[in-house]
Amino acid sequence: MKTIRVLLADDEPVILRGLKKLISWEKLGTRIVGEASDGIELKQQIEEHNPDLIISDISMPGYTGIDIIREIHEAGRSVKVIFISAYQEFTYARQALQYGALDYLVKPVNKNQLEQVVSKAVSLIRQETEGERNKEKLNHYEQRNHRLTIEEMLDKLTDGNKGTADTLLDMGIIALSRYVSICLVETDEASGQPSRWEERERKLIDFALSNIIKETVEQRENSYMFRKGERFCILLQHEDSKEPERLAEDLHGKINDFLKLKVSIGVGNTVDGMDDADDSYRNALKALQCKYFAGLNRVIPYRKKEFENESLIVTPLYEIQSALSIALKSQNREQIAQESIRLFQKIRIMADGNRNQAVSTVYNTIIQLEQELIHFGVEAAPSVQDSSPILERMTSLSTFQEVEEEFRMILCKLSEQIGSRMGSKELKQLSQVKAYIDEHYPENITLESMAGMMFMNSYYFSSFFKKHTGQNFKNYVTEVRMNHALRLLLQSDMMVYEIADSVGYNNARHFSDMFKKKFGKLPQEYKQSLKSQ
Repeated sequence: MKTIRVLLADDEPVILRGLKKLISWEKLGTRIVGEASDGIELKQQIEEHNPDLIISDISMPGYTGIDIIREIHEAGRSVKVIFISAYQEFTYARQALQYGALDYLVKPVNKNQLEQVVSKAVSLIRQETEGERNKEKLNHYEQRNHRLTIEEMLDKLTDGNKGTADTLLDMGIIALSRYVSICLVETDEASGQPSRWEERERKLIDFALSNIIKETVEQRENSYMFRKGERFCILLQHEDSKEPERLAEDLHGKINDFLKLKVSIGVGNTVDGMDDADDSYRNALKALQCKYFAGLNRVIPYRKKEFENESLIVTPLYEIQSALSIALKSQNREQIAQESIRLFQKIRIMADGNRNQAVSTVYNTIIQLEQELIHFGVEAAPSVQDSSPILERMTSLSTFQEVEEEFRMILCKLSEQIGSRMGSKELKQLSQVKAYIDEHYPENITLESMAGMMFMNSYYFSSFFKKHTGQNFKNYVTEVRMNHALRLLLQSDMMVYEIADSVGYNNARHFSDMFKKKFGKLPQEYKQSLKSQ
C-alpha cells in the first residue's frame, strides 16, 4: 500500500513541532517528507518532494497559503491541502477556501480534529487511481485554458475590440438574449489613503470576494465574471432590463452579510448585443466613479443626468453665494438652510462627477463668505481663518455628503459670530441696513430713504452708519455695487452697459468712471489684463 507523502508548513516552530507529535502519522499510513517555515520554502519543498498532502498555515511570510493553492491548481497537481489559521474574524473564509482546499482548521488544533481531517484526506487520495488523476489533470488544463480564453476575450470586448464578439460566438458564449449589461465591483477604501489591510489579509479577502461573486453569477445562465485590474467585472446576458440591478443588490447583500465588507457596485446601461458591451462597461465605470457623490457601500445604477430643478442649471453660482451671504447677515435660519441646499445642488451640477472641482468650489465659497463677513464687521474665528487645514480636511473626506456636513458646521460658526457681534440694538439695526443694501443694491438707495426706513433723521443716520462702519453711507453703497460689478465682469459674458444697469447705474460712462476709480482700470481693460496674465 502506498504511503501518503505529507508536507507541513508554519512560520511558528512550536506549531510545527506540535503537529508532528500530536498524532501517529505512521498509523494513518502517512509519512512526513518535509517541513517549511515560510511560503518560499514551502514552494521549494513541493517541487522537491511532490507531496500528496499539504498541511499549511494560511498566512505565512513570502507566499500565503492562498498563493500556494492557486499555483497547485494552475499547475494541475493532484495534491490535497488542509489550511490552518488563527484568522477567525473572516467567517466566510472557511467556506470560500473549501472551493480549493480539503478543509480549514482554526488554531489551536486538537488531536481529534487533525486525525479526522488527515484520515479523510488519506481516504480520498487512495480512491484516486493513476488513470483518474491523469484524467483530472487533463480536464483541469482544458477548463483552465477555456476559462482564461473567455476572460481574455471579455477583457478585450469591454475595451472596445468589436472583433472579439465573433470569437465569443464561436466559443458558444453569446446567447440569444435581448440585453447585455456590465456590472463592476470594487471595495470601498478611501482613495489616496494607506490600505488598512496587510498584503496577506488583502489576498484572503480578494480570494473570498472572488468566490462569492463567482458563485452568485454562475447561478444565472449566460453570465460570467472576469477581472479588469483591481475591479471584478460581471457580464450578464438577460431578458429583463431590471435583472442587472437585482443581481447587484443580491450580490451586495451577500458580500455585506458574509464577508462584512463594504463594496460599491456600478451597474452599466443595458445594450442590445455583445458588440455594444464596451458602452455598458464605460457607463458602469461612470456610475462607480460617482460613489463619492452618491455615497459608499451601495449599488449605483448608471443614469443619464436629469435635473429636477432646471432653473439651477442657468442660475449663476455667484447669485446663490450672494443669497447665502445675505441670509447669514440677516440671521435668517430658514433662508440659510434653503440657500445651502441650492448651493450644493449647483455645485454637484457644475462638478459633473469631478471630486476636486466640487471640493475647491466649496472651499472658495467659504473664503468668499469669510471676506464678505469681515467687510460686514465680523472677524472670522481662527478655525475659519486657518484655511489650509479646512482644505486638507475636506479633500481627505470620503464622500461629498461629509463635505456638506463640514460646510454646515462652518456656517454655524459664522452665524454664531454674527449673532454675538449683533448683540446690541444698534448693531442689529446696522445688520438690517447692510442686509438691505446687499439685497437691493441695484435700486435707487439713498441716505434719506434708508434713514426713513430706520425711523431716523438723515443727519443722525449718517453719523450712526459711519460710527459703526468707518465709512460714509454713499461710499459703502458704491463699494457694494462695484464688488458685484466685478463679479459679473469676471464670471459672465455680459456687456459693460448691461453690468452697469444690473448694479444700479443708468449711465454706462459714469459706471466705467466709478469702476476705474475703484479698481484702477476701465472694465474692459481690467478684464483684458487678467486674460493676458
